[in-house]
Amino acid sequence: MRKEHAARMTSLAGLLFWTVAATADPTFNVSLDTSSILGTTGQVVFELIDGDGVVDNSVLLSSFAFGGGSVAAPADYQGTTGVNGDLSGSVSMNDSAPLALFTQLLTFGSSLSFQITATNNFSGGGSPDGFSMGLYTPDFSACYSDDQVGCLLLQLDIAGGTLSASSFTLNGASAEGLPAPIVTLVGTLPEPASLLLLIIGIMSLASVRRISRHT
Repeated sequence: MRKEHAARMTSLAGLLFWTVAATADPTFNVSLDTSSILGTTGQVVFELIDGDGVVDNSVLLSSFAFGGGSVAAPADYQGTTGVNGDLSGSVSMNDSAPLALFTQLLTFGSSLSFQITATNNFSGGGSPDGFSMGLYTPDFSACYSDDQVGCLLLQLDIAGGTLSASSFTLNGASAEGLPAPIVTLVGTLPEPASLLLLIIGIMSLASVRRISRHT
């Protein structure tokens, strides 16, 4: 009987693992060497565009580190909605409006790094949603990027499927001596529904264990 309970617990644990893993959003670390612009001040810009016209994606930016640099002014959303937070903590963005725009002045240190957790849903209509990052001069008169079209250092098309580090389009800024950002996978963050499933699963496992002890 105990062997049957143990097998049942193992099976349930495996099911929970694969269910949570399948519905988890990946988290990536983004790192940029800014030593060539050390001590200067510029605008850090994040943008989330709703391409498919459906409210189905969100982006969380966290764990900001500036390599000795510092935030130089309050965050500015440029009149857009669907964005909250600042570089001193975390920044959340969603596609509840056609455009969510985040800007904040930063005095650059030797590096700029942060983590990004993004959903990856696409309705199939219109264009995929898109997330991007850019660096600009304080008055936005010039950008730091070799990208001649969008002036971006990092771009992510949110087109469905599985996100990986190779999903990001990365550019350097030769004129400023900036290399392209480095993106690496950190792990996965379970969605709220998956967390609830995991809690229920843990309670079920505990119940099965209690029963097995009395049989």
